[in-house]
Amino acid sequence: MARITVVAGDPAASDEAAQRLLKELHGVAEIIAVEQATVPGAADGRSVDALAVGTLLLTLAATPEVLGGVLTYLMDWRRRPGNNRGTLRFRMGDRELEITDPTPAERKKLIDAFVRELRRR
Repeated sequence: MARITVVAGDPAASDEAAQRLLKELHGVAEIIAVEQATVPGAADGRSVDALAVGTLLLTLAATPEVLGGVLTYLMDWRRRPGNNRGTLRFRMGDRELEITDPTPAERKKLIDAFVRELRRR
């Protein structure tokens, strides 16, 4: 399972961007499932699940090809008008990749290094 956190300046903007990304990720063939993350909380003494602002959980096959394709998609999404504020944080296991605005050459290096690091684990 992977975790994506959208950080877009304030909680409302982060949540709005995460909702846009959530809708789009449902159409990405390499992703088996995607949902908004929840965190356990308590209200009036009862256990409840609160939404984790700007955070999505992905289930995907952790092959290098699939992971590279999903990261490329996320970087392209981040560069589109309306999505180009803040950062995306992609976390898988104990490894995290922060996506801001890499050039195409930087993007390939970032993805290759991230996938290589995960394969070593």
